[in-house]
Amino acid sequence: PVVGVAREVLEEEIEVGGEILRFSAASVGNPHCVVLRDEVTKEDVCRLGALLEVEERFPNRTNVQFVKVVDRSTIQIEIWERGAGYTLASGSSSSAAAAVAHKLGHCDSEITVRMPGGEIGISIGADFAIRMVGGVTRVGSGFLREEVLA
Repeated sequence: PVVGVAREVLEEEIEVGGEILRFSAASVGNPHCVVLRDEVTKEDVCRLGALLEVEERFPNRTNVQFVKVVDRSTIQIEIWERGAGYTLASGSSSSAAAAVAHKLGHCDSEITVRMPGGEIGISIGADFAIRMVGGVTRVGSGFLREEVLA
């Protein structure tokens, strides 16, 4: 999901908001920009995630994850979701962040992903097939009027 020659995008430099970041790109059916940092905060992902989402290297825009590696089996992430903004939890973001942390050698294949909205377990196979295990929490309900579907 990154412009340029076809390649595995790992730890490339990008400048946004006056900062130089190192990012890796992943696709799990949708594009992701994964940035490893020593600390991750809502403020940083809101400030820089909005800029990264629409950065010209991502022609279809991108989801953004700021990732802190806690240990070989745990990461903590903050998420900026493409088209939605700051997000408390996301399965595809968890999958992309865990896959990148594993690919870069920071984590083993069984990873707990901590997000403000909860935790999820990610298992990464030898072929990078991803299995996600976790709870589901209803956060709302609603009704659609029939006119909406017409």
